[in-house]
Amino acid sequence: MTHNETVDRLAVLRKEMIGLGQSIGVPNVLEKCKLDELLTGQKMGHRVYTESTGEKKGVDAEDDFGNDYEYKRTQLKYKEEDERFLAAIIDGTKTMALSMTYNNGSKRENVESYRYINHIHSVFSSVGELLAIVQVDTDHVVDSLMKRIMREENGQKYSSTNGNSVPVHYENGGVRNGEGKVVYINDTRE
Repeated sequence: MTHNETVDRLAVLRKEMIGLGQSIGVPNVLEKCKLDELLTGQKMGHRVYTESTGEKKGVDAEDDFGNDYEYKRTQLKYKEEDERFLAAIIDGTKTMALSMTYNNGSKRENVESYRYINHIHSVFSSVGELLAIVQVDTDHVVDSLMKRIMREENGQKYSSTNGNSVPVHYENGGVRNGEGKVVYINDTRE
């Protein structure tokens, strides 16, 4: 298939994916990783909010008991990363640090509001397969984001609002102690 034929095929698939999403009430499954949220929510048994900004500010889904969830995701880029991730989370023979970015995590009031929601980190393979879902400990999220805020409040200057990420360390056949727990795993290795 030529480059132009491939792009034409992608356009057809895009239209089909958006149409399928609309059939279940999602205006655009390709916007802001909505498809990844739907895949995560399906595995978790959550109701994913259909709008890209969520029905509640800073929340992507809720469970049957009304508990709120914020979803963050990492898309691995290379097959070698897929293999290293699975070796870390399943076998414990490697380590891998990934991060969750909180775009509003540079303001104290926003970070404080994160105490009242659950945090999910989904990891997708280089070809888009859902490899793992981790429920990240809320204290780990808040404490990680508060470090920078406290440094700023003590006079440290930053030239950007970046740096609002939360590390998740995959090691020893799971997640580092105190950072969360694995709730879904998909070993795609042959």
